[in-house]
Amino acid sequence: MDSAYDAIPPDQELRPLVDRLLLEQGRLDPFELLLAAELLGYEDYVAWRTSRRSELQGALRAGPETVAGFLDEAGVYARGQKLVAVALEHTAWGDRERPLCIGQHAGLTRVCALAYAPPPERCQLDLFQDSTALLLEEEVRTALVEHRTDHARDQVARLMHREPRHPRLGGFLRLIQTIDDADVSARDGRVEERWRELEEVGPLAGQLLGHRARDFLGTLWAALAERLAGRPFAPGSGEFHASIAWTRAGRWERARESIETETDWRDHPVLVLVHAEAFWRCRDPFGARRDWLWLCREYPSAAERALRDPAFPDRRLADLWEAFGDLDLDEELATEDFPAWLLLQDPGAFAVIPPSETSSDDRDTAYRLLHGLVTGDDTVDRRRALGEIHSDLLRQFLVSRRCR
Repeated sequence: MDSAYDAIPPDQELRPLVDRLLLEQGRLDPFELLLAAELLGYEDYVAWRTSRRSELQGALRAGPETVAGFLDEAGVYARGQKLVAVALEHTAWGDRERPLCIGQHAGLTRVCALAYAPPPERCQLDLFQDSTALLLEEEVRTALVEHRTDHARDQVARLMHREPRHPRLGGFLRLIQTIDDADVSARDGRVEERWRELEEVGPLAGQLLGHRARDFLGTLWAALAERLAGRPFAPGSGEFHASIAWTRAGRWERARESIETETDWRDHPVLVLVHAEAFWRCRDPFGARRDWLWLCREYPSAAERALRDPAFPDRRLADLWEAFGDLDLDEELATEDFPAWLLLQDPGAFAVIPPSETSSDDRDTAYRLLHGLVTGDDTVDRRRALGEIHSDLLRQFLVSRRCR
């Protein structure tokens, strides 16, 4: 139910979020706001835009009444910033334009039909020649983002006729060629060449399309990921694996599914890290922590690099990792001990790695003993057994009990 949903940003967080989108994108689009607020997953948004979902309402991560109120409040704030409402029409991506359905909730449909943008300056409206070129540019951008290739060609031809020396003509033609190359590379099976082409065109797409380069490139990366399906991961041969392509497309659930088709995926830290991030992006922090803590035990150097990365997504876990490294002990605990130490710091850690999923080595035995101690089986025999195997963890357990 709506009242139980805790992901709606409070008022004091909504305004900075709107301000950020206005700064980055120059306007406030309802779907961009829902994506930024994590009320809509990008995979679900793409599925709707490509007609693989019949309506958007069922994909929202809060009830339609709550989301409609959220967008309404954002609109009030935008109007207070002297922005004006711009009517939106929603059509499917691709050369066959089909109208899209928001859902049955009238209020949600209403607020999703409005974007907010700065009012046009009168002097710009008087410059017919310049404004026509600007309108054509915007038509080209929209057509490219929505993969309406024929329409993009038509608008580029019109722009070329009006301004043969237009500075962005060459770039637009390159992006159209990138779409066309998809069929050629598919026929020839040149997946690695196609991979490099998409990487190379990325900066140009960002320059010409801004934040919507995500949609232009995402569709192309998704097509490449489909062609890579079934190709086994080969360490040392680059990132040419379907799961990595799915991440470039912003399709994290598909990335996770692709990794899980590899029977030995846990033997490759790079895949475990992608698997963890996929869980995190799909709003499953429990699954993500299972992967990260598993890396601590099996591939500690990979875990250390990830946890120290400023971009590591789980800030709570990163802060605990930093505190773990700052411990003042006679003998430092190793990275492999972090999952056990975490049992003393975070109640949610108890269920991340169940004792039944551990091995019989001393470190895992210490984990099982400590797990029992912190979950209620605090006996002298258990304490003694933990002290014999890992005295530092026993001391940390005793310190945590004295601090309560």
